[in-house]
Amino acid sequence: MTGFMGLISKEKNKLDCNFDIAIPSTTSRIEDKKIINNCWFKRSIINKFINDKIFVDEPDIFICTDGIILNSTSLMNTFNVKDIFHLLRDLYNQDSSLFPVRLRGNFSGAIYDKKQDTWIIFNDHVGSKPVFYYFDEMNGNFIFGSEFKMVLAGMKAIGLNPKMNEIGAYCLLSFGFILKDHTLIDGIKRLSPGSILKFHEGHISIFQYYQLKNTPYIDLPDEQIIEELDRRFQAAIKSEYEKDLEYGYKHIATLSGGLDSRTNVLYGKKIGISTILTICFSQSNYADEKISKQIASDVGYPYLYSSLDNGNYLKDIEKYVLVNDGLVYYTGAAHQYSMLELIDWTNFGLLHTGEIGDLIMGSYLIEPKHHKTNESMIDKVVISKKLIKRIPKEVINDCINMHSNDELFAFYEKCVNGVFNGFRMTEQFTEFSSPFLYIDFLEYAIKIHPKMRFYEQIYLDWIQKKTPEAKKYIWEKTGSPISAGKWRIKFSGLMRDIKKIMQGPSPNDSMNPLEYWYISNPDLKNCFDNYYKINIPLLNNYPILKEDAKFLYEEGSPDEKRLVLTLLAAIKIHELN
Repeated sequence: MTGFMGLISKEKNKLDCNFDIAIPSTTSRIEDKKIINNCWFKRSIINKFINDKIFVDEPDIFICTDGIILNSTSLMNTFNVKDIFHLLRDLYNQDSSLFPVRLRGNFSGAIYDKKQDTWIIFNDHVGSKPVFYYFDEMNGNFIFGSEFKMVLAGMKAIGLNPKMNEIGAYCLLSFGFILKDHTLIDGIKRLSPGSILKFHEGHISIFQYYQLKNTPYIDLPDEQIIEELDRRFQAAIKSEYEKDLEYGYKHIATLSGGLDSRTNVLYGKKIGISTILTICFSQSNYADEKISKQIASDVGYPYLYSSLDNGNYLKDIEKYVLVNDGLVYYTGAAHQYSMLELIDWTNFGLLHTGEIGDLIMGSYLIEPKHHKTNESMIDKVVISKKLIKRIPKEVINDCINMHSNDELFAFYEKCVNGVFNGFRMTEQFTEFSSPFLYIDFLEYAIKIHPKMRFYEQIYLDWIQKKTPEAKKYIWEKTGSPISAGKWRIKFSGLMRDIKKIMQGPSPNDSMNPLEYWYISNPDLKNCFDNYYKINIPLLNNYPILKEDAKFLYEEGSPDEKRLVLTLLAAIKIHELN
């Protein structure tokens, strides 16, 4: 368990000081619990950035938060307050519907306004810290928490019998993540990013205080846009590294052969950060290792590498599913966890990443213009289409209609519901950051006209102008230096893809060549097959889903097999059979 949870129930006679819900965690936690009016409340947090994590109960208000607020010092000076509790209290009193707007960082929280007898549950602008909830108006049950497993445990604790949401299961078996606000249980929903949920007098209401938009377009000369990107990115980077310094922590950052992590690290050097422990994890001798090692050496930063060879870390299926609750394809960030658990985090601060920089800077653009989400975008984000027709058409159509264009669909569905899985792995050890997600940078960058971001062209121009040392390094995605020019980069990338197809699965396919490992490592294959055979009976109560899962595993690719394993592990861990 990481974060907080609350439970309000008609069974309130059970909710006394002796009541507790034990929720498994992979690492140690600081825990607090208390009864607040008629709500049983508990938090369980890692011992990092403690001053940012509020747990304060005063006569008129209770506030609990998880995560980090990057601009807390600046805001405390503006409001002339001594700590984050008083800052949040003043922001809330100023405007209870918009108080998170001025905050920057990765955070979620709960406020109980005692005068109004109202619970306020909120998350950050892009939902990097998720919140889940269950509400049964008829029976007066309201449960909320930072993790799906918390809400599910709360339902069971008050005698409810949760039922699996088969729509969520089929989403997982198709996309590798779950669309919209669906989860694996009927009635448990994910709070939309940038939202405030209010619970008052037995009713809930949800208000979205922030929604990312990529229009109106910014269509200015390249030089002007690059200067603004540079200014905003430096501000984001400074806020993240200053948060480390606020607590006396050392700096640590991921570094690979891609653009995003190198931009993050090179900007750290640019703003004067003297040392950052850079970490990389990949198949040995793959481009990620070679490129990252060279960058770290050239900038004079220490470097730590972990080999993923043979994929044996993937055998511990349930460990990773316990962390992400089975809401995301378990192999998506297991490699990250396998690296992070090797590190003693005592003296390190945020894990600095370049998370989703590529999407923001254009990698999910299908053309140099936006479209309503269509089959091309579905194909881009889906892992398997074998069972996608099992997802009701209205669910996919509703999801498509929620977003004004295909790029925003990719951001809110693929990234928020899928890619942010990496953050769940990180927060078992520390907090996380990505300057690309800093709102003041994000909302500017994603409005740059798609014709300028297509094939990440403005991104490449920006990097070369503002971090010229990046020019000499190969871009892992294409096998060419970023200075090679648009057409050579495109040609190199195309030839690289053709070579992969012609030679078949190999250790040079990617940083984690899953198909190659499955074919070449019989122990891994046997582990997967045995787990499947032992646990497929867990679907006996869902005969159609069971037959579909059997078909996908027995006839599918290694990627599709891992979708099935994720679902089975989730059912086992959450006891949904």
